[in-house]
Amino acid sequence: MNRKLNRILALCVALVLALGCCSALAEETAENPVLVTIDGEEIRLDAIKNMLDQLINAGYATEGDYALAVEYAIQEKVLKGKITEWGLDQFTEEENEAFRNEAHSEWESAIDSYVSYFLTEDTDEARAKAREDGAAYFTSYGYSEESLAESLKQSAAYEKLEQKALEGKDVTVSQEDIRAEFEATAAQHQAAVEGNIGLYELYKTYYGMEFWYTPEGYRSIIHILMKVDDELMTAYTEAQAAYEESKNEENPDGDAEKKAAVEAAKAAVLASKQAEIDDIYARLEKGESFTDLIAQYGEDPSMKDAATLAEGYLVHADSVMYDSAFTSGAFSDKMQKPGDTSDPVVGSYGIHILYYQKDIPGGVIEMTDEISAEIQQSIYTEKVNTYYSEALDSWIGEHEIVRNQEAIDALTAAAQEQEAEEAAE
Repeated sequence: MNRKLNRILALCVALVLALGCCSALAEETAENPVLVTIDGEEIRLDAIKNMLDQLINAGYATEGDYALAVEYAIQEKVLKGKITEWGLDQFTEEENEAFRNEAHSEWESAIDSYVSYFLTEDTDEARAKAREDGAAYFTSYGYSEESLAESLKQSAAYEKLEQKALEGKDVTVSQEDIRAEFEATAAQHQAAVEGNIGLYELYKTYYGMEFWYTPEGYRSIIHILMKVDDELMTAYTEAQAAYEESKNEENPDGDAEKKAAVEAAKAAVLASKQAEIDDIYARLEKGESFTDLIAQYGEDPSMKDAATLAEGYLVHADSVMYDSAFTSGAFSDKMQKPGDTSDPVVGSYGIHILYYQKDIPGGVIEMTDEISAEIQQSIYTEKVNTYYSEALDSWIGEHEIVRNQEAIDALTAAAQEQEAEEAAE
């Protein structure tokens, strides 16, 4: 589904956590012992199991983590008590109307998402049936406009409570704070990837990690890629593979005949596009723009994108993310300075003619407004969390809390034993 649907589920889970998990439910039995009392009020296993289920569903706990569920139960009980004590759950009719309107909007968005996902026939009848099914689906899990509105009210009450916890606290973030955090993080990034271009490219390219440090030695390369006949390329790649396999410790240069086969296959590939190659170099000699020639001859779709063309491919002599022939061509003897053009390079995708567009400055990157805002929010959030945690500890300290640690430990051990048995099966 989409983000709004996820949000409605998340809000309803928050409602269950806030309202339904910590009440004393059934009479105590051997199967339903009291796990904790707060000012004499008992919270038994069934309530803690309910809390634990919700925590597991939300990704905050694992099976058998009863101790964590007990602590959450304590926190929820104390926080709800403070909300009631200070009347933070009281709202004006205008505010309540706003909650109802937002709940209605979110509910309708969730239903629309359900219809969009499951609709198989776009007719009025089918659409109406899908809406009914969507409403029934959410209702079967206990979700409704009313529960969502109540969840929104609870969220607003907790926001008020947070503001109470922050009264008199300094949560400002200075430019000095931001600069210090930026420099510290950039230093961590540098230490993590210094001398390891493969690791840098792995995390940056494949995991999307943002680095605030760029290793020295990168250059921007754009290229003209010309694809060639499949049979010629297959002959070349197979010859290249056979030659590489012939290399070993005793013969690091590989088999001479297989090397000659590679050169012959490469020559055949180049010959198939010789007319185009000659035209490209002749026009470059006359001063024609390399980017204009990309537009005419290039077959790399990324080079058709203006942003990619402007940035180029960032290539290092130790890069691992490109075809080795491409990387070698980018650092060949003919590529000494920006503005240089390589000889034709035969790689796995065809023939490349590479252009040395610019050098990429190494070192700590410039702190942009976006990065500054990200750091500011991070520091602010950390301060808020610290003050809120301190306030929560203080509020919990106002209550008499007795944990049945023996029962908690026994339940945890039993869950671990069951998990081990299931893993062994």
